Amino acid sequence: MITPKFRKRGGYVLHRGMVNGEPYVAIATMETANRKTGNMVQVWFLLENHNPVEAVKRGIDASTICRECPFAAGNGCYVNVWQAPRQIWAKFKRGGYTDLIPAHYAMAFAGRKIRFGAYGNPTLLPLAMVKAIASVSAGWTGYFHDWRSNPLAHGYSAFFMASTETENSLRLASALGFRTFHVSPVKPEASMECLSETKGMECASCKLCAGLSKARQPSIWINPHGNKKARASRVAMA
Repeated sequence: MITPKFRKRGGYVLHRGMVNGEPYVAIATMETANRKTGNMVQVWFLLENHNPVEAVKRGIDASTICRECPFAAGNGCYVNVWQAPRQIWAKFKRGGYTDLIPAHYAMAFAGRKIRFGAYGNPTLLPLAMVKAIASVSAGWTGYFHDWRSNPLAHGYSAFFMASTETENSLRLASALGFRTFHVSPVKPEASMECLSETKGMECASCKLCAGLSKARQPSIWINPHGNKKARASRVAMA
């Protein structure tokens, strides 16, 4: 059996690219202790030349890997970049992750559930790669902020939720036909509260945040959370 050999590895480089003049890397880590998501493969988007902590302090994340997210640059994002993103970036810089080619996706991801975008916009992964990974997986979740400007937004919306925060962004995303993941103190009338909040369900079991592949399901809402939730609430209500 070759699949267990792949799963013993800590993670893989899936893709390298450029965003707004900055090189970035997409890394899949194979195990996690995240109690909210459960044991899903986590896909991270990190700038190659900037420590994630530095990128947030300087606001570089807002124009690159987190483009169009109003919570970027320290304005309310729940991700603690000095923890997992910083550690993964440091391991990458040490050469700790090997490249994974598409021919090996099934060996790495078969039977696994994928969290696209544990940090960063998953639209930084080419759509063909998203489709290929999703097709061999046991399910996935994903959220993207650049649904207004990305020319392939409708393609990605088959897999990912359109991230919204303000009433205006929610109205626009809904008009465009996207399922939304709305982060705000105010629950939209037609949405469902995240089941991790209401039932303590892991994302790995729920899998409702899978874009229009779950078109018959309602959009999802969650209250701002994390150590910057007060700031996120102010941004959402602005």
